[in-house]
Amino acid sequence: MISPKEKNDDFREPVIQGHPPSASRLLLNILGCLLSIPIYYFSTVHSRYPVTLDIVITIALTELNRYIVEGRRQDFARSQHTPSFNQHFDEKKDWSNLHLEAQPCLPSADCMAAVVGWREDPSLYSRALQSYKSAKTCTFFLAGIDGDEAEDQDMANVFCQVFPENSAVIQIPEPLGEVAERIRAKTMAFQRQNGIPVNEDEANAIAMQACLDLARSILRQHDLTIGGPQGIRHLCLKQRHMHKKGIMFTAYVFALVISDILGIEFLWSSDSDTIVFPDSLEKTINTIASDPKAGGASSGLVVHNNTETAVTNLASAVYWGELYLTRSTPACTGTSDCQSGPSTAFRLSALPAILVPWYMQVAFGKRMIVNEDRHLTTNLLLRGWNVIFASDVLAATDTPTTMARWLRQQVRWARATHIESLLRPKVYLVSHPLLFYGMVKREFGPAIGAFAVTWFFFTGHQLIEISIMDFVFRILISTTYNFVRNTHRLTFGDLKWIVPGVFFYYIPLPAVQIYSMLTMAADGWGTSMRASGDMERAKRESRRKAWFDLGFFVVWMGIVAGVLAKVMAIHWGLVWHEKMVCIMASMGVAMWGAWRVTIGASA
Repeated sequence: MISPKEKNDDFREPVIQGHPPSASRLLLNILGCLLSIPIYYFSTVHSRYPVTLDIVITIALTELNRYIVEGRRQDFARSQHTPSFNQHFDEKKDWSNLHLEAQPCLPSADCMAAVVGWREDPSLYSRALQSYKSAKTCTFFLAGIDGDEAEDQDMANVFCQVFPENSAVIQIPEPLGEVAERIRAKTMAFQRQNGIPVNEDEANAIAMQACLDLARSILRQHDLTIGGPQGIRHLCLKQRHMHKKGIMFTAYVFALVISDILGIEFLWSSDSDTIVFPDSLEKTINTIASDPKAGGASSGLVVHNNTETAVTNLASAVYWGELYLTRSTPACTGTSDCQSGPSTAFRLSALPAILVPWYMQVAFGKRMIVNEDRHLTTNLLLRGWNVIFASDVLAATDTPTTMARWLRQQVRWARATHIESLLRPKVYLVSHPLLFYGMVKREFGPAIGAFAVTWFFFTGHQLIEISIMDFVFRILISTTYNFVRNTHRLTFGDLKWIVPGVFFYYIPLPAVQIYSMLTMAADGWGTSMRASGDMERAKRESRRKAWFDLGFFVVWMGIVAGVLAKVMAIHWGLVWHEKMVCIMASMGVAMWGAWRVTIGASA
């Protein structure tokens, strides 16, 4: 049994910085990015069926990713039967300065799990924690609660009920993110005062080391024994309410310290509303366990509350039919650009060098807290780590139950996507060109669609040729493929939501894309707290804030309805005044309906 007291205190600063590409690789990446633009242009503008062609290419890349991921698992399975000299410990020795004797060993996929949340619904939180009891390869569980007030005690109580033995709850006196920020600022001020060139990497490393030392000290102060039959295997951290990035930073720092004590190489990170399956952790981590250049991975997602409302049924269809495919586009090259917060795995040796830069991210002169998942992934890619998407592995997450909350979530995710895609161009220089191609398609496709629809609304001129059969073929091909290959198997009752789910996702998408671009600096947890008392408080939000968050959707639905009415009026040969009446009536009905299900429902 190993405890913090017995562990070597010489926990040195991390030195693993990643795997930067060679100069020739950089040149090839640049050429590939330049070629991606005309390829995307000709495949869309000069194709009779651009949407169908796009889905065929996406399916091909998805299949290639599935093939590569399965090959990674087979490599790991073979390595388990072939002992290698010090294979398991070399990377850990590099970043934690552990003095281990050389010994033959087998690679291991053992991991610890870190789950963070804020005022989660107690019953849902209990289900989420219970699911980790049957999760394979999970040897330690760490919970993070972003709040220490009376309302936050419910989550701590649930933790104690689910893990009554070998567990402890710790109050963190000061969020470690604030500690890192303060020490980093002092270090850089010292450098300036002494005429030393400011070295941000050095300041980040010093701040990170101080946080690691503080976390170890906190464990020692509480006299906790980590590991062993009678030791702590479940730990809950509580700190003053900040934001999701704040509690994630604290949890990850403690995870590094605990993993060093237990000799664990991998971390599974998730949210308090996510339920894992017995093989979710094991099969995701197996994809990176045998590749020392793989810094992270994520699994696919399904919706566990899909039958709750019409919105959740539609969202479940979106997860099944759209997200499974779209996330696979760059993944076959090991450059997945987003590790989903509910189902992410990390190689722990990749984290120390990126945590402080991740936490301290600034965009538009403002500290960013809305893009915690994507920015972690970006930092991994910038340092040359591979990031894998295990599309055939599933975890079950909670989805918003109302249209208002769904749109807020989509806007929050889109803001994070824009920040990482448009403000970090260096990532495309060090990554495979397919990452850039996926960005161009994701960022500019919906924006062009929004511009074309708006242009037709005001001028009556069509910028893009639209083929109904193109969309029909796209839906048929993607639906057939998902039925055959998607790991998530639909029930008979789910079938009726597939086609409506396509419209539910793609009709608001152009507006979400444009509005999120214009409001990239907005922040917050994104989805509201779900504890019952706080839901009532959330319902009393100001009408002005509701219009700021959701008004774009009301306007967009009016434009879409106006376009459809104009098309029908032209088809029927209506005169000008008849056409205007048709357009205005359609817009009024659509905008009223959009207001009713969003702003009216949340006010």
